[in-house]
Amino acid sequence: MKTNKHLVILADDDPDDRELFRDAVAEIDAEVRIMILEDGMGLMDYLTAENAKLPDILFLDINMPLKDGFDCLREIRASERLKELCVIMFSTSYGRYDVDKSYDLGADGYIQKPFTQVEMLNVLQRTLETDWKDPCAALDRHSFVIQA
Repeated sequence: MKTNKHLVILADDDPDDRELFRDAVAEIDAEVRIMILEDGMGLMDYLTAENAKLPDILFLDINMPLKDGFDCLREIRASERLKELCVIMFSTSYGRYDVDKSYDLGADGYIQKPFTQVEMLNVLQRTLETDWKDPCAALDRHSFVIQA
């Protein structure tokens, strides 16, 4: 079945965060299809599959089992096929080290995970109201960190 919806992937090992994310996107009623992967290894297996549909936006948790978000981001930016993906780091951490490292490794944005449904709804609505031709174009060093 073909769909014209934009593909958004969330790679996150926390079931509560995945549910909060999924519920917020459903409430926004964005024209997106969500794919959720539970760890970095599964994400990279999917992205490197020859016929995988690449996401318009990838939300990438930092702390995951098997392969963390930083390792995934390094691989994505090193891959000729994947290096242009719009990658937004999505973490409970708001430490300067994690934000700076994400930026230095080539992330397009950084979201500290919201703790409530209302905050999640707010931050995802702002993020998904984008020019889908270039979904991370509006993000630069000044708007790199997106907060609820």
